[in-house]
Amino acid sequence: MTAGSGLPSLSGDGSAGAVLSEAAPLVGAAEAAAILARLYGVDGSLQALPSERDHNFRVRTEGQVDYVLKIAHPGEPRAVTDFQTEALRHIAAVDPGLPVPRVMPTRDGEFASDFARDDGPPRTVRLLTYLPGRLLIEARRTAAQDRALGAFLARLGRAMRGFFYPAAAQADLLWDLRQMPRCRAFMPAITDPRLRALVAQTIDAAEAHALVVLPGFRAQVVHNDLNPSNAVVAETDPDRVAGVIDFGDMLHGPLVCDLAVGAAYRWAEDEHPLAGVARFAAGYHGVTPLEDAEIDILLDLVRGRLALTLAIVAWQAARSPDKHGYVMRFNAELWRFLDGLSQVTRDEARRIIRAEIIGG
Repeated sequence: MTAGSGLPSLSGDGSAGAVLSEAAPLVGAAEAAAILARLYGVDGSLQALPSERDHNFRVRTEGQVDYVLKIAHPGEPRAVTDFQTEALRHIAAVDPGLPVPRVMPTRDGEFASDFARDDGPPRTVRLLTYLPGRLLIEARRTAAQDRALGAFLARLGRAMRGFFYPAAAQADLLWDLRQMPRCRAFMPAITDPRLRALVAQTIDAAEAHALVVLPGFRAQVVHNDLNPSNAVVAETDPDRVAGVIDFGDMLHGPLVCDLAVGAAYRWAEDEHPLAGVARFAAGYHGVTPLEDAEIDILLDLVRGRLALTLAIVAWQAARSPDKHGYVMRFNAELWRFLDGLSQVTRDEARRIIRAEIIGG
């Protein structure tokens, strides 16, 4: 399905829509290797990595350190990639032991450079260290892992607590939970009427019970995308978090939204649907204590993240069939999770989360 088939196009609606709806011109491994050698003087074998909007390559070298070469989407403003770069440098200075990618300078000592072809706009190029381990999506899930991920996210938030950059306030991301109402326009891409109604009801409830109070909540720069493809666990120990990658959805926003995003992927098999969320929240609370008001709206925000994701990925898959496999990789599980959470009342959620926090 294309823009002419009735689905909205956001290519003229700032960076938020352009980088999600318009595919970036392809960069092959040979061209990427030439860019790497010219800017960084690094030689290695390149492997393309999946990405929602950029072109990323794992760089294997003969030394002890591997890298990730990132070539940003041409629709991504330089201020946004600079925001990500400066955040990573801030984290490295404030909490050096926190496993996040390190930004490597070019031969000229710059932390980013421009790449452009004659027929297209410039794109920002950066080189980051590669975090060893296993992606969370490939690891078995455990209760201890839920708590460890929550604690890690809170530690990451503490590391960014004193950081600000102008682009953080100007970010126009569809993945911002506060943007949830905009995604009603994408719901026609959800072809099943029952599922479409479930997403609509979820967004309505979140808007009425959570979004309306968020302006009064504590806020800062947050990662905003701790999903199973962005977290790394130790190769031989899935309960030990080995790092987090992809800071492309960072923004300045409420801490509880960052928590809700991470918790939305902690679906629980063969137990209460909120069990994984509660353990994740308890792990977070152990590092950064949650306020009562944040606990009160967490259920609505977790359900809202699920609804937001399901609407956006249905729209992306319909507009760009070549992205279907990547953007829909969690789809079946997310639908089951949202369906299960739709049966949970707010009072029940408060009791379960608070009991886990006290007991943990």
